[in-house]
Amino acid sequence: MKLLISAGGTGGHIFPGIAVAESFTGMHESNDVVFVGTQQGLEGGIIPRYGFRLLFIEAHQFQGKNMFSKISTLVRLVQGIRAAKVIINLEKPDAILGMGGFTCVPTILAGVMLGLPTFLHEQNVEPGLANKFLSRFVRSTFISFKATEKYLGTKNIFHTGNPLRKTLKAAKVPEEKHTFNVFIFGGSRGARSINDSILTLLPFMESYKNTVMYHQTGTEDYEHIKKVYEGSKVEYEVFPFTDNMEKYYNLSDVVISRSGATTIFELAYFKKAAILIPYPFSAGQHQKTNAAHVASLGGAYVVDNDELNGKKLHNLLSSLMENPGRLKEMGNNIGRLYIEDAAERILKEIVGF
Repeated sequence: MKLLISAGGTGGHIFPGIAVAESFTGMHESNDVVFVGTQQGLEGGIIPRYGFRLLFIEAHQFQGKNMFSKISTLVRLVQGIRAAKVIINLEKPDAILGMGGFTCVPTILAGVMLGLPTFLHEQNVEPGLANKFLSRFVRSTFISFKATEKYLGTKNIFHTGNPLRKTLKAAKVPEEKHTFNVFIFGGSRGARSINDSILTLLPFMESYKNTVMYHQTGTEDYEHIKKVYEGSKVEYEVFPFTDNMEKYYNLSDVVISRSGATTIFELAYFKKAAILIPYPFSAGQHQKTNAAHVASLGGAYVVDNDELNGKKLHNLLSSLMENPGRLKEMGNNIGRLYIEDAAERILKEIVGF
């Protein structure tokens, strides 16, 4: 059986698609997966590393501020659908899975027009415009959060959870720790506002001799952030990027991060309490909705980006240091979101179409 997966743009769309692909090819040696994405997203630098083929089409975000923009968007969509039809006719997949976002719109619509079984996965609590639109046409929509059901008026909705990559899941091991460890990251490219807030946090942390800060800065801020750490009395490890996220999840007691869906489900898998700082410019404010949902479960504290500073972070961290029971409770609460067989739940519906 061959599965075509449309995934691109950000890691939040790409990595769950890779997790599904890994499970699908592991089900039977004859199973095959081909990905479709764009030249503009992160997929070109990620998907081939996992051994999967990646084909490209043009796909663009919806723009409708004026008549010219609307016409331009429509023309580009038609061009994308045509390109997707060519790929589908050449690859002859048995089914198509879209991982959400504007990248998968032409491919899903092309699959529907050609009469192929099409499916959709939504990572966030509140679906974006693309998935709200596409969910009307696909056979089934898979959701990561149970709370997403209220945003979709379509039938055939399945709560599957958000699939995680095998490499991440294989690395969950207990770590022997004698320090309080904080893992900070703002995504693979870093986050300037988070980085700046950590610099104002460091003076507060110098008095805690049993604390270690693990900080993924992104490449742009790395040299500056590293110099500030070097001038502080805080124990630390600073790096621009890591392919070994699982190491730092295992080491950490608490995580400071954005609130994309993939991050939240990684935190849920490792049962890590979090301080979530939603990215303020995410489409439809979906990170803010994600964070609010986790906070409602008692799994995280939420700090708005424009209220972020070292003093606020210190107050939250110190309260968790002084209350290890609360720390464990938060980890267990966010852990309730995790579904072990998310990829298998998705594939059960696809294979059985």
